[in-house]
Amino acid sequence: MLLGRNSVPLNVARTERLIPAHLRKALIARDKGCARCGRPPRWCRGHHVTHWADGGDTCLENCVLLCDACHRLIHHSDWEVRIIDGIVEFIPPAYRDPERRPIRGINQLAA
Repeated sequence: MLLGRNSVPLNVARTERLIPAHLRKALIARDKGCARCGRPPRWCRGHHVTHWADGGDTCLENCVLLCDACHRLIHHSDWEVRIIDGIVEFIPPAYRDPERRPIRGINQLAA
């Protein structure tokens, strides 16, 4: 288990599918709202990059905040999301960008 400040767990691995409150706070600190469109955190929910059902852990390195619209887009289109060294990136479908160049999350453009 990975612990953050005040010994709060930031990685609950496979023990929990839903994002616990302390991990949500860490996601808000990192993503500052929807990582794709910038909607405020209160409109967002945690999304597993590697789905929990497919073996993905419930941890900061595998979760991202997305609003409902962006969450549906990731689940029901050819868009992909990944996190590399704490930076959230979105990979567009080939019809939008044949080279599928990653786009940094809206709140991480300066990172």
